[in-house]
Amino acid sequence: MIDSIKQVNFLDLAVILVYLLMLTGVGIYLTRFNKTVDDFFKGGGKIPWWISGLSTFVAGFSAFMFVGAAGFTYKHGAGAAVLFTSAFWGYGLGYLLYAVRWRRARLGSPMEFLTRRFSQGTTYYYTLLSVVPSIMGLGLGIYILCIFVASAMGIMSVTVDLGLMTLTGLEVSMIVTGLVMLIYTSAGGLWAVVITDSLQFFIILIVSFLVFPLTFIALGDSWNLMHGFRRLIAEAPEGYLSLIDVVKNPLFYVAYMISSLIGYNAAWHIGQRYYSVPTERDARKMAILCAVLSLVLPFLWLAPTMAARVMFPDMATLWPQLTEPSEASFVTLALTLLPNGLIGLTISAILAATMTSIDTQLNYLASILVRDVYVRLRSSITGSAPGAKEQLTLGRITAFSLGILAIITAILVQRTKGVFDFALMYYSWFGPSMLTPVMLGLLYKKTPSWSAIAAATAGLVVIFIFNVLVDVNPYQYEVNIFGGVGVSALVFFLSALWKEKNPVIVDAQRAFAADLATPAVDEHLRWSGNALSSYRIVGLLTLTIGLVVVALAFVPASMAVHAITLACGGGTAFIGWLMTWYFRRQSKLVGKEEQR
Repeated sequence: MIDSIKQVNFLDLAVILVYLLMLTGVGIYLTRFNKTVDDFFKGGGKIPWWISGLSTFVAGFSAFMFVGAAGFTYKHGAGAAVLFTSAFWGYGLGYLLYAVRWRRARLGSPMEFLTRRFSQGTTYYYTLLSVVPSIMGLGLGIYILCIFVASAMGIMSVTVDLGLMTLTGLEVSMIVTGLVMLIYTSAGGLWAVVITDSLQFFIILIVSFLVFPLTFIALGDSWNLMHGFRRLIAEAPEGYLSLIDVVKNPLFYVAYMISSLIGYNAAWHIGQRYYSVPTERDARKMAILCAVLSLVLPFLWLAPTMAARVMFPDMATLWPQLTEPSEASFVTLALTLLPNGLIGLTISAILAATMTSIDTQLNYLASILVRDVYVRLRSSITGSAPGAKEQLTLGRITAFSLGILAIITAILVQRTKGVFDFALMYYSWFGPSMLTPVMLGLLYKKTPSWSAIAAATAGLVVIFIFNVLVDVNPYQYEVNIFGGVGVSALVFFLSALWKEKNPVIVDAQRAFAADLATPAVDEHLRWSGNALSSYRIVGLLTLTIGLVVVALAFVPASMAVHAITLACGGGTAFIGWLMTWYFRRQSKLVGKEEQR
């Protein structure tokens, strides 16, 4: 039942085009949601918890999950389950501690936390350290994504002569992808990000539900999934289905777990999502939703990728042009098992997974530059803050400009190693040292205003030493995580030996501590017009995607493909209809309450 690798055809291109047009159209339509700069950067604090939760969950995805993480799973087997469900523990800690604190912080932008908890100088310092690496990260995300999009579409070696310059197919795919992302992010703000993320969640889910059963049907060469599972157990390499890799490399797995606990609680986009919902109860519901999804859904692509090890034992012969051929394992399954049309949906899913990560970063980076830097500098220099309309316009311009820089970075960057290894190292250079003071600062309030700067700097210096001056291979990643977190935390707590002397900062820190002790229960925001409309929009988009998948069920393919595609499309369409029905019902209830 295993066919040869297929090429993208006009039907796939049509599906991808429909998807890109939907994203662009949603971004333009949602400009009407943004009456104030608060709407653009935090959804006015009115985003429904489940939409924000789905957005937060898929923001942790990117092409890395279908590419780099798939490559790790292909090579190491069941140990990957320990890594790629680690977000469960991160969101679980968020449910217990951090979701409530981020919501009670009552912020307008992520780095406003640094100003309120530490000092304005800390915000400037973090901005200086964050923006350039973040743009590099955005560019790398686009680059990684488009390598596989261009490969799947067969345009890697195509050249386009524009007169003044000649672009490769890879470069064209990066430019088109980046521009679509820029349009809906810079136009629609956070509302566009979370609503399109919800749509992208359902696309990723559909593709996962398609590939999972089809993989084991093909592996077992029958309709009985258990035959496929039995073959995987019988033919997998020795130790592949056990946790032997975890036992052999415990420091690596512990380091990865620590980075997950930090990243899923202290990263700026996580904080932004938590304070963009109406109440702290909503923030905790967000965290538990993300935790459950992070524990269950990864197995939908982990298991097929492990099966690919048996189905395609020599991936290098299929993808000789790739530095790390194993990272094409999930893509290979899709190109082999799915018919044309559904291949286009798979490419759209990988586009979705990366775009949702990139658009999130663009929005919060623009928020930092506008609200934490420009507004405060302008206020201190001129004595008056810019108006809300000016801030909104500047926010859109900033998001668009950052995206252009990311596209340029994607075009210029040269990949030197596998995606998984590079992504891990990239995060370990900056994340542990800079985010540890954020994570601790939300809990411990007795350090002075300069403590975050001192802690982050100390951690970065240690990481620099062990990456440039001292050779610690093959434990570079582990040293970066343990060294960055350990030194940063040590300096942070030692700084408490010095008391803050500036009375203005002391008063500000006390006010912030008072906010953290005061419940956030803005129930009146729960059913705003935008919140209600978001149900209708997400419902209509989900219904549309479901109907498209139902139509694709009639493309010539095996009975298994027809049945599973029809079930996935019909189920998605029903969920979309249910959301639109709920919108109409809730709108009537709210209307009756307002009449009273």
